[in-house]
Amino acid sequence: MNLKKLITLLIMVLILSGCVDGDRYNFSGSSENWDVVYVVDVRNWDEQNDTGTIKYIGEKQAPETLDYKIEFTAGSDSGTGKTLDNGVTQTGGGGCQGCAVIQKDEEIEVEITWNGQTENLILTTGK
Repeated sequence: MNLKKLITLLIMVLILSGCVDGDRYNFSGSSENWDVVYVVDVRNWDEQNDTGTIKYIGEKQAPETLDYKIEFTAGSDSGTGKTLDNGVTQTGGGGCQGCAVIQKDEEIEVEITWNGQTENLILTTGK
């Protein structure tokens, strides 16, 4: 009987260890003036880390700063007065444990405001 329990335990450990690595989702989207990439590392069903890049692609000189808001089903990320270095700034760098995580098929809404202008775009994984 103990051998049966041990085998069952080993099988469950092998199955569950496949879930530990998690998934990486690369969301991206563009607008007239911006390219945005948002990378989400999902460790398991209730833990994730996220990072991102906002890059100015407009024809005029890149702004010095911007404000952004990134919204998804499980929450949001935002920044005010973010400085651009060569037209690029970083987002995210956060994460959560015990939370609802971003799903691969979600659409992430982004709003970027700079110099009195605002653009909205949608990020997807390209499925």
